Amino acid sequence: MSILIGLILVVAAYFIGNLDFAYIMVRAVKGEDVRNYGSGNAGTTNVLRTMGLKYAIPVFVLDALKGSVVILAARLLGFSEAWVVAAGIAVVCGHNWPVCLGFRGGKGTATSIGVFIVFDWPVALICIAVGLIFLAIFRMMSLTSIIGMVSLPIAVLIKSIFITHGAVFTPELVFALFLCCSTVFQHRANIKRIAAGTESKVGQKVKMGGDDKKGN
Repeated sequence: MSILIGLILVVAAYFIGNLDFAYIMVRAVKGEDVRNYGSGNAGTTNVLRTMGLKYAIPVFVLDALKGSVVILAARLLGFSEAWVVAAGIAVVCGHNWPVCLGFRGGKGTATSIGVFIVFDWPVALICIAVGLIFLAIFRMMSLTSIIGMVSLPIAVLIKSIFITHGAVFTPELVFALFLCCSTVFQHRANIKRIAAGTESKVGQKVKMGGDDKKGN
């Protein structure tokens, strides 16, 4: 594949990432901008808090699916692993910092799961399991996302060293490190609240209304 074709793939992946289903869902159902409520984030957790599980589940699935589709398409089209990784990074960047929404998107957890579940599903499932353990104990979606993604490069390293016995610094490790770092960066405010003991837990809801807008 030529560099030009690869760049087209990356740009297309970025704009696919711009399809923020939290924003689309809430705008379609309530005529509201979900970023004006709760955490101010256009992602699954904020939809869960503001509209409930009925809407949060399809948002999560669709945000994950767009990541999976990008990786699957890149592989089916015969791109090298490096270009597949670049496309995966681009779709997550498109979700987190969408030009179509003024660079105010989500935090990338669902899309990151979607890309890695297709890229390397055994590693992805291990990290999802680790995250779910923390969810069961602490009931905080933000901590679940952070721990799950922090475990991703660790799992990739363990796989490379002890299972495949291949090179340590691979495109997959770069991919995992990016997803880990971007997730931690996007959750920096949550980390402060976790440290302060004020982070919201699963089950706490924010109703859409004049007094429940972001910052109030």
